[in-house]
Amino acid sequence: MVFVSDVAEPCQDGELPAEVTANTSVSANEQASAHPAVESTADMVVNTLREWYVLASDSIASLLDGRFLQQPARDLWLLGKHYDLTEHTDSATAYPQHVIDDFARLIWCTYRSQYAPIAQSQFTTDAGWGCMLRAGQTLMAQALQLHALGRDWTFSWASSDPEQVKRRQLYTKVVGEFFDDYDPRSSFSIQRMAALGQQFEGKDIGEWFGPYGTARILRGLARQANHDVTVYTTTDGVVYLADICAQEFRPTLILVASMLGIDRVNPVYYAFIQASLMLPQSAGIAGGRPSSALYFAGVQGDELLYLDPHTTRPAVTRTEKEYSQSDLATYSCPTPRRIAMSRLDPCMVFGYYCATLESLVDLRSRIELLADDGVTAIVSFDNGHAPESAIPKSSGSVRASESTGSEPIDSEARADDCRVSTPVLLTKLPNDSDNDDASCNSNTGQPKSESSEIILEGECSDEEWVTDL
Repeated sequence: MVFVSDVAEPCQDGELPAEVTANTSVSANEQASAHPAVESTADMVVNTLREWYVLASDSIASLLDGRFLQQPARDLWLLGKHYDLTEHTDSATAYPQHVIDDFARLIWCTYRSQYAPIAQSQFTTDAGWGCMLRAGQTLMAQALQLHALGRDWTFSWASSDPEQVKRRQLYTKVVGEFFDDYDPRSSFSIQRMAALGQQFEGKDIGEWFGPYGTARILRGLARQANHDVTVYTTTDGVVYLADICAQEFRPTLILVASMLGIDRVNPVYYAFIQASLMLPQSAGIAGGRPSSALYFAGVQGDELLYLDPHTTRPAVTRTEKEYSQSDLATYSCPTPRRIAMSRLDPCMVFGYYCATLESLVDLRSRIELLADDGVTAIVSFDNGHAPESAIPKSSGSVRASESTGSEPIDSEARADDCRVSTPVLLTKLPNDSDNDDASCNSNTGQPKSESSEIILEGECSDEEWVTDL
């Protein structure tokens, strides 16, 4: 029996890899002359071929592991919702239809092309460099969807029932926040993310972002938009409740950046990763395999269900007319895929959405119970404010209690790494030294330095995700 796993196949339509043909409308000369950091179309093709090399390598490794032939666990959790697959005996499908329907309701943010050039560049696609930004968008999208519609929403695209119409409008509004343009309603567009990364992180447009840098950008964009959902970020694993509840509580997405090993996730953290996706507050995890970002939404045994941003679709044009199901079909993926936790990169961002203060208290209780049960939790809670020593000093900074996270946003506070104060076991795992995965980074052609990758203080830099063929 064959089950869907981490194979390099298109999620919809059966098309060939679109990354290889993306952005052909922009000539190499136009891109090279527009911005010094902009790569040529030829370089873009080489970079996307590297990504497909990573996917192909993972597929071969999966076959060698025998995971295509293994019977998956019968318990599945998808963003806090449990499914018992014991009664599912249809050999033609890996999952029953109600599970596929639930997975398809996740908002899937992928590479896009054919949008207006990003400011100060001629990039009309983010293929080859925007995968972590897209994974971050996907995490943010699930939080906004939980905020607007709750967990178990459904609607009919054809129905004229007022409640159905309202849900449909809320859904399209959430998806529209991730359209690829500068419209004020596109709060988390790739254009805004790239621009904020350039302003606060010193990243040229076209450079690859790490997980924590992406989390900081989402926090900054939520602040700029004065969004209904506050974004709180932390890298030491501690959630300071006084910073979240400094004034009246607002719906909050908590983003916890963590480093859970060196080259691979240390198995001691497997239980927490699994439990995290079982929590009702879970908004998913932005992480990936080495050098290739993914968004994790569910867990089945020792494998995670994920959405892969490495598929290029044409950008959806904003219109004032009501969108149809076909208009937004590329924001939905009906094909769950799985990847073993042993193949994950250790640097990731955990997302928890708390709609109410009661939900935040419940999250704290559940995570503390995990710790009491012997699970190595990477998240803890403190009733006070973040200490001043944890706040970067800058003339442009603000107090943590006034910001949307435990660190302020400023031009001097670089987010090139995620540091965790929780104990990180740095024992090198078997075969870690054999990692030869290729990079999603469009600007770096240097091989990894083995000596520079031995990290002694739980530091996870963006450059760790960079290798070469």
